[in-house]
Amino acid sequence: MAQRKKRESGSGTITKRKDGRWEARYTSGINPATGKPIRHCIYGKTQKAVAAKLREVTRDIDTGSYIEPTQYTVAEWMQTYLAEYTMNLKPYALHSYEAVIRNHITPALGKIKLQALNTVQIQAFVNSLCRPVCNGGKALSPKTAKNVYGVLHRGLDLAVRIGLLRCNPASSCILPKVPKPEIKTITDEQLDRFLAACRPDPFYRLYLVDLFTGMRQGEILGLSWPDIDWEHGSLYLHQQLQQYLTQGDCNCYMNTLKNGKSRTITVAPTVLHILQEQRLLQNRQRMAAGALWENEFNLVFTNDLGRPLNRRTVYKHLKKILAGIGMNDCYFHTLRHTFATLSLQNGDDVLTVKENLGHHSAAFTLNTYGHLTQAMRRDSAERMEKLIQTTVISKNA
Repeated sequence: MAQRKKRESGSGTITKRKDGRWEARYTSGINPATGKPIRHCIYGKTQKAVAAKLREVTRDIDTGSYIEPTQYTVAEWMQTYLAEYTMNLKPYALHSYEAVIRNHITPALGKIKLQALNTVQIQAFVNSLCRPVCNGGKALSPKTAKNVYGVLHRGLDLAVRIGLLRCNPASSCILPKVPKPEIKTITDEQLDRFLAACRPDPFYRLYLVDLFTGMRQGEILGLSWPDIDWEHGSLYLHQQLQQYLTQGDCNCYMNTLKNGKSRTITVAPTVLHILQEQRLLQNRQRMAAGALWENEFNLVFTNDLGRPLNRRTVYKHLKKILAGIGMNDCYFHTLRHTFATLSLQNGDDVLTVKENLGHHSAAFTLNTYGHLTQAMRRDSAERMEKLIQTTVISKNA
């Protein structure tokens, strides 16, 4: 017969099993669905070890910090989180979460029991993301690694909020430092070559409008004809085109702007002229396409059949143009950065530039474009010299 040692009232019992191990049994509460006690068992090689575990559990029950054991693995929980708790995510964000969980979190941590997951394991996982050997020969950038960590952290945070975990083991991890991206712009010397190289490309009007307005790529791809105020020469920006791939198909939808705020920008007459050219081109495309024409969002920039342009295609074309004139290290956002720099060079105040770019604060604009170009420094020195000559020196002559 198994030996049983009775413990204090309410703290459970400890029994020696036939196989030589020790077993502690305790009740954590009442199941509200059945009205029956919720019973649990703890196993160990020695009575002392089991007794220590039982004291810890009963102390947590008494203090209200007890967490019911769960059989979730990390993979099972992240799938539950994805399926049941991400209904407020936009489609693009949801698609990104799915990819992160499938490609990174599940392969590395998926088999670990959720309640056994610890900070050391998560830290090793985060570190591995930046090592080529752990990612098919290609290391993730610090920013991407931080995004992967963010999805895991949010999933574990929810587990804490609903009582599956006592604390979030990811909260104490040290994340890779994300370097501030270097601002790349098209210089005055390069501008003529860029404009000439753009002209043969089918998207050159898109590139020119973006260069002279500073729109984000999603914003210019989502620009619709009703958003153009021809009379007042302005564009109303309130939406952006979002795209993601599923099984090779490009899915498109309209989303709010990055910071959720719409804005109106007044543009140069040349920009309106380019948009008028684009309207004439699109009219010819619509007549040629006939019944195949389908411009669901009434977009300004579309393909020959009225469908939204694929952002990757637009980007690849631009990269080819830039590479052809020796600007391999530039990207689509270079057009936006160039617009901002040209605006500041030509005397626009920071608040105007901030409003045109749709930044959330002037401080962010200053921080982003705090690097002054040589031309701006030279202009500043010349203005100061003029002030000195016309005031200080002339009065002392």
